[in-house]
Amino acid sequence: MSGAAKVGLFGDTGMVGQELERVLSVHELVEIGYRQNSRRQEGELENCDLVFLATKDPESMAFAPEVLANGIKVIDISGAFRLPRDLFEVGYHLEHKAPDLLDEAVYGMPALFRNEIAQARLVANPGCYPTSVILPLRPLKELLQGEATVVATSGNSGARQEVEEESNELTYSYGKRHKHVPEMALYSGFQVNFTPIVLRSVFAGINTNIRVELSETSKAQPVEEAAESIREVLASEYSRDDNIEVVKDTEDKQWGTRDVVATHKLLIKLGVDDGFVYICSLEDNLGKGAASQAIENMNIMLGFPRLEGIGNVYRVD
Repeated sequence: MSGAAKVGLFGDTGMVGQELERVLSVHELVEIGYRQNSRRQEGELENCDLVFLATKDPESMAFAPEVLANGIKVIDISGAFRLPRDLFEVGYHLEHKAPDLLDEAVYGMPALFRNEIAQARLVANPGCYPTSVILPLRPLKELLQGEATVVATSGNSGARQEVEEESNELTYSYGKRHKHVPEMALYSGFQVNFTPIVLRSVFAGINTNIRVELSETSKAQPVEEAAESIREVLASEYSRDDNIEVVKDTEDKQWGTRDVVATHKLLIKLGVDDGFVYICSLEDNLGKGAASQAIENMNIMLGFPRLEGIGNVYRVD
């Protein structure tokens, strides 16, 4: 591919690594010039313009300084560079091995930080659950108050490729114990308690449900008026390129994960009851929650059209 930018992919055999390769292989402006996993190295790293680290936190902390020292930009898929050092070490129970890079790392959520991403050497791609929490909550700080209670289901592909034949739904954390809670709180502006549920018989899709108390001003509005005010704020916050859409259930259409799997979209629907707003956000955990958001970050960092190549694999509306 003459003239194409060269990218490297560390961790190409993992779930997100495979998904990244699937998109990169049909992206007309890039080609994969280097691959590395625990069993092999292939290609020439020094010729790359940008590298994806689809690796675990310890590996990302080791690889990122080396790659950056060669003048190559980095998008890290792990949680290693999303948080200040103190929050990372408490939440992940790890000592940070590359703390000097934390101040320059940019949180890779294009809907919020597009300009910063464009200037960055190191971008920390968001987590799948945090993406589904931060995007609906962040614009609502003036309309809501108190702590957000979050319960979310995810398909099994966040952990492994196989799905189980029999229904098997596992709740594996609660309260503030999950390592993504500090990320959710930092970038949403709300304290968060979080219960994640993995659906072992489902491959993909996140369904996140958020309960937050209305502000006193919002409580004074009629229920549907308060709900509509929240919808209007969310709809006005994001542009078409953000691929974030506020939807409403009707008798003919109820929105669910089938509407977001294999898309680059995040859908938000909500209702108000008894002084609280109930927000449901829907996304593909491998796409908007991981790989397609990482490709969007790459496009911005390399000066390409923001959604270039994503629509070849994921539906982009």
